[in-house]
Amino acid sequence: MKKTSFLSLSVFLSLFSCTVETTPQEQIDTLYSDAILSSRGRVRVVPPPGDPGMVTPFHTVVSGAVYSYAGTYSDAEIEELEEDFQFLVSYYSALCDRHYDYTVDGAPLTNLKVLNEAERGTPVHVDSFLYDLLSESFRFSLESRDEEGRLRFDIFTGAVNDLYEDKLDDLEPSALEQALSLANGGRTFSSDIDPFALEEALWRTPSTYDECKDLLTFDPEEQTVTFHPFERDGVEVDGVEISLSGVGKGFATQRITEAFQERHEDISLLISSGTSSIKAVGDRPDGREWAIRLSNPVSLEAPLEERNPYEVGYRKGGPFSLSTSGFAENHFYVYEPGADAYRRRDHIVDPTSGLSVSYFDQVSVLLEDAGLADMYTTALMLTQSVEEAMELKNHLDEAFGVTSEALLLRKSDKEGGGVYRLRHSDLSPLSSGLLPIVERTDGTTYEGDYSDLSPSEIARSVTTSERDYAVTYFATEGFFEDLEIIRDGTVPYPDDVLARIEEIA
Repeated sequence: MKKTSFLSLSVFLSLFSCTVETTPQEQIDTLYSDAILSSRGRVRVVPPPGDPGMVTPFHTVVSGAVYSYAGTYSDAEIEELEEDFQFLVSYYSALCDRHYDYTVDGAPLTNLKVLNEAERGTPVHVDSFLYDLLSESFRFSLESRDEEGRLRFDIFTGAVNDLYEDKLDDLEPSALEQALSLANGGRTFSSDIDPFALEEALWRTPSTYDECKDLLTFDPEEQTVTFHPFERDGVEVDGVEISLSGVGKGFATQRITEAFQERHEDISLLISSGTSSIKAVGDRPDGREWAIRLSNPVSLEAPLEERNPYEVGYRKGGPFSLSTSGFAENHFYVYEPGADAYRRRDHIVDPTSGLSVSYFDQVSVLLEDAGLADMYTTALMLTQSVEEAMELKNHLDEAFGVTSEALLLRKSDKEGGGVYRLRHSDLSPLSSGLLPIVERTDGTTYEGDYSDLSPSEIARSVTTSERDYAVTYFATEGFFEDLEIIRDGTVPYPDDVLARIEEIA
């Protein structure tokens, strides 16, 4: 493992934020993507009645930066790159959207929503971007199957995704859930997904190789996609939807960088696609490497705990694509009385059960193709061991003719290194009913069952968590040799670093 000084490098990147410094002779031109509106712009959303008519592309912030020396590009060239970046991010996002209709330069757009709503068995002509995206993600879904034919990556999860999107957008904790959150370092607690709604959604979710293999057909000459009927017990199931949330952003990033490289062969370009991926194109003008800080998922999951925002660094020179999937920004925990371990629910779900079954907290993949890397990370998040993850990674590498590098993160017991689960028994002190104790806004202590308390009456938690665990980074060789635990003055708690790095044999 190489020793690197992350203080001495002038560029620091994080998968959850991007701060860049330049040398005096190097300049940066920043590229941004604005919201898609109904009232202006080449790409416009067509909102239903009562909707504000504003969509954030890919539901996140997608930005870019062009590195150059003064005079490399004219003002007109930079302005053209800025305009093209804005348009392409908006256009590709609109194509992937399954909720809204759009127009482009005044003409209706045939996007994923149109395909999902089309009569089953009818060929639909689509843009080349959407055609290729559907073709490649459909193939990847089938290749991601386990020995029993269950898919780890599934594009037909629209019904299940709707449940989790609605739940995560409207988390309103009860008083008990608020108390549990405060006692557990600010982790989010909520009631569980409605089991009846989940059962209904799973009915509309084909999730095995046999169920999915004939659902889409492609005509490359006509550039059409045909979405075929899905049947259970000989009856056609309505409401089956394709969702591209696990791949659309990465695929768009790949296409944008390719388009810019065709125009400027030697361009030095960095694109940060929200909180999940970074893609660098070309070499930096001065030949320096990028220093990448990998976000510590515990600091995102538990914002009230005193944790380092990052603890592991990675150095990479030249072009690369680094994609990450994790639960930390879209999750909640469920407390079940009598059960010690909390159940975690997040947006990465097993398409067969509709539940979160993540063995890992976070997965990162290095791969040349940003879209393919996005699919890798989602599929690997649904494996149940390092061995299973490596078996799937190696299978996918062979199937797609690539060589990937993987970094798998999970909480580990400090003694023995086994999987660590958040437990209710880690809390102390607890009331006689084994629930957290809180202080009310009037200064009094509350030790009841929370049936007579509202969240707004809770001032702070008397109960705290007593946890002692590590975060283990399991790295393949290509990752391991350039990783380093950061213990210098750039982290706020250098003496309380959770990270451990292990090379996967």
